[in-house]
Amino acid sequence: MKINILGASGALGRKIVAELLNRGLPPQDLVLSVRTPEKVMDYAKEGILVRRADYDAPASLESAFRECDRVHLIPSTAAPEPRIQQHANAVEAAEAAGVGRISFSSLSSTRIDSRFLINPFLLYAESKLQLSSMEWTILRNNLYLDPIADWIPGLKRLGFLPYPMKEARIAYVTRDDLAKATATVLLGSGHNGKTYDLTGPESVSMPELAAAVSAAAETAIEFRSVSEEEFAAYCGDEPASILNSLYRAAEAGEFATVTTHIEELCGTAPEQTEDYLRRMCREAG
Repeated sequence: MKINILGASGALGRKIVAELLNRGLPPQDLVLSVRTPEKVMDYAKEGILVRRADYDAPASLESAFRECDRVHLIPSTAAPEPRIQQHANAVEAAEAAGVGRISFSSLSSTRIDSRFLINPFLLYAESKLQLSSMEWTILRNNLYLDPIADWIPGLKRLGFLPYPMKEARIAYVTRDDLAKATATVLLGSGHNGKTYDLTGPESVSMPELAAAVSAAAETAIEFRSVSEEEFAAYCGDEPASILNSLYRAAEAGEFATVTTHIEELCGTAPEQTEDYLRRMCREAG
């Protein structure tokens, strides 16, 4: 069985690759399809096959997927609208290459009326999978907890946690737990036609998140609700319009639901918010 990961150079992709190898998948049974192969040449040294594949180049996708039994798609970071064609290209290329099973890292609250600008376009990708001739599985990931851990040094300097939300609760999940669940689906059976909503074990409010950050950082950091205009100043290079739409969705409760799907897939519960943040702070020194 040969497994192909499209988008393996990103943070989630690398976690999935590591989990597959940790579970004993032979390196020669793993293919990494990426737009820039140079980013993953460290894997090539381990005997993993690296192929160039671009969501915007259908021929490259079909070539990358050849002789693969299972393909997992991780969405690109393109603007929302181009993703429609990109995901169509990938699914059609997998069919043309003779892939038997395809899976997709989607997002919680993927529905046509989501307030998050990207979600309706992910819904198209989900539909494309479901209408294909292949076996399919959809993994709807809740919001990553990892960026909060990365932000802790900045939050300590800032002294507060700023978000353009007030009542939101979010079932944050770590990339580690998402990788475990994804690897379970890729290596196992019985997942055809299923959609899993992968969440953390708790739905936290923003004051609760600030308290967890404070405990992990050993520094008092309060939550401060800010306007969308104020929040734009903290966004760095991220498009503020996209991020603000994400937080409007969160404020409307779109990422609040907690499921047990990760525990059902992996046999262990996902990591608690405060436990993960404390662990990341310890590892960072």
